[in-house]
Amino acid sequence: MQCEEGTEWLLELLTDVQLQQYFLRIRDELNVTRLSHFDYVKNEDLEKIGMGRPGQRRLWEAVKRRRALYKRKSWMSKIPFPW
Repeated sequence: MQCEEGTEWLLELLTDVQLQQYFLRIRDELNVTRLSHFDYVKNEDLEKIGMGRPGQRRLWEAVKRRRALYKRKSWMSKIPFPW
């Protein structure tokens, strides 16, 4: 599985929930290259690429965790350092 620059996060996310076999289909067929692109993905789209319901649930939970992590990081970067 070849990762283009900038999509390593997607492969990592899918590997964490044991869905790495869908990497190429999610990247190429659903055109997901950023976390925000999942806003436009529906369960029907995931069914079309062959992902079952349990896999969809695992994927959505992983996306939710990743978004929360990025929100925390972006919030922390806005705090001024007292040097």
